[in-house]
Amino acid sequence: MTAILLMPFLASCQQPIEVGRPAPPAERLVCDPLPAAPELAPLVAYTASNGAKVYMKADVDARDALIAEYVVNVRGAWFSCSSQLEWVRDYVGE
Repeated sequence: MTAILLMPFLASCQQPIEVGRPAPPAERLVCDPLPAAPELAPLVAYTASNGAKVYMKADVDARDALIAEYVVNVRGAWFSCSSQLEWVRDYVGE
């Protein structure tokens, strides 16, 4: 008698179960953080003998070096996100 009652349940077990794609690994869903912007002191202008406003080359070079390092670090963070997104896009597309 119990076998007859269990027949509908056993029949439902015969159907295939749809299993979706597993989620991408958590480490592929994060990017490197953006770097902090450099603190730049204002450049001090000097008045030349001809009346032109000029800046000391060493001050400008030091400021440009900080800005260049920041730009390189921002590009590195962008590349991190870009490569992670590309990996996830390929993973989902397969």
